Amino acid sequence: MAHRIEPRHIPHHELDLIHGPVTADGGEVRQLHGETHGLVTSVMISRILPGSGPPRHRHPYAEVFILHDGQGSYEVEGARVDAVAGDIVIVPPDAWHSFTNSGATPLRHVAIHERARVESEFEDGTRRG
Repeated sequence: MAHRIEPRHIPHHELDLIHGPVTADGGEVRQLHGETHGLVTSVMISRILPGSGPPRHRHPYAEVFILHDGQGSYEVEGARVDAVAGDIVIVPPDAWHSFTNSGATPLRHVAIHERARVESEFEDGTRRG
């Protein structure tokens, strides 16, 4: 029998705040680790100010970005994807990628990670997760 997941509400302010370049620039990145709630996926909710974004990094699983507001330039393994609110960007497993808010207003997107805990490796060799 499969594990039953109970419905629950997690207020925005209870999600983990991730510190890094986006928050240093005045934006916000919040994260829900799926393992904490019996889920096989994790979610990051971001508000990125114009010109800001994370350094190149990769994950050992696919990542799906869903843009809600604004526009962003996503770089995936050297290919550039310009996306706007309503678009979805899919990053394959182990693909080096980054993104920048290329617009004049905050970029708001959700990133779905195919793991119960987010794992990231950055080009400088540091790891998170």
